[in-house]
Formats: sequence, structure tokens, C-alpha cells
Amino acid sequence: MLTPSLRSVQVCIHADISLSGNIYGGKCIASDAKLLDAFSVSLHNRRFRDILFVSWKAPSAPWIKVNTDGSVIGTHAACGGLFRDHLGTLLGAFACNIRLSTVFNAEVHASLLALEYAAQHGWRHVWLESDSASALMVFKNRSLIPVMIRNRCHNACNQGIQIITSHIFKEGNCCVDLLANMGHSI
Repeated sequence: MLTPSLRSVQVCIHADISLSGNIYGGKCIASDAKLLDAFSVSLHNRRFRDILFVSWKAPSAPWIKVNTDGSVIGTHAACGGLFRDHLGTLLGAFACNIRLSTVFNAEVHASLLALEYAAQHGWRHVWLESDSASALMVFKNRSLIPVMIRNRCHNACNQGIQIITSHIFKEGNCCVDLLANMGHSI
């Protein structure tokens, strides 16, 4: 039995990587370019993935930013919220168990609880930020509000609070994600 030489093994590995790299149309990052060149992977098969820096950004005064999140484990839902001012100072937080619900309902419920909390504290400029873009859409299109919480939404939105909404990626919402998960144990 012949044992392959080191060189023949290297050539086979190089050929296999080159072949699979030229067939695969996946994403890569810019730092992979030298490695792909070394294995003769053609340029037309390289789709570079954008790398986004995700971080929480403070609002301008007098806005209070509240990050909200919903969580569902099985059919049991919980939510949480975290209030910060223009300096990033923690003003308050909440976690709540809302029993049986869907993810969408939990996310919307978190936003409504945040507005109620803000109204109780006299905050009139609230910036809602969530990792659920669909939950934020209820503030632009009220017909999307789940029937079971329409009255609560009507009451929360009619308390004289100016509302701005924005989406943040899950990675920038990790503190509130922990609060929402804590809500399951309440």
C-alpha cells in the first residue's frame, strides 16, 4: 500500500477548498480576502457581509428612551422595559409576567406598559425602542393592535405623551432581554 506524500495531500486539500469555494455563494468578511486568494476562489463568488456596530444611543434632551422586549416560553409570556435619559442615566425599569400570549402580543404589551409607566412619572417625551419592528408598527397603524389590548392601547396612547419609535437589533437590546426573561419568574 502506498502512502500519499505530504505534497499530494496538500494539492488535494487545496483543490477541494478551491472547488467548494467556487461553488459556494455564501457570505464572507473582508479579512477573508487573502485566504480566499490563496485558495483561488474567484471574486464573483464572494459576497461580503456588512459588519454593523450595534450599540444603544442616548436620546437628546428632553426625551426619555425606553427599550422594551417581550419573551415567550411555551405559551407563557413576559415583558420588560428600561428607561434612560439623555445622559444614559437609569430612570426606572419593569418586568412583568403577562401569562398566556404570543410573541407579538408580548412585545406590544411591553410598549404599552412603558407608556403607562412614563405617564405615571410625568414623562411627556418618550422614545420607544424595540427589537420588534412589527410591534412598533402598531403606533403607526392602530388596526394592527390585538383586539384583547385595544382598550389598553387607546388609554396608553391618549395620555398626552409624544412618542417616537425606533428599531434596535437584538444585540443592542440585551439588558431589556434579561428583564423580559426575569418576568417569567414573577
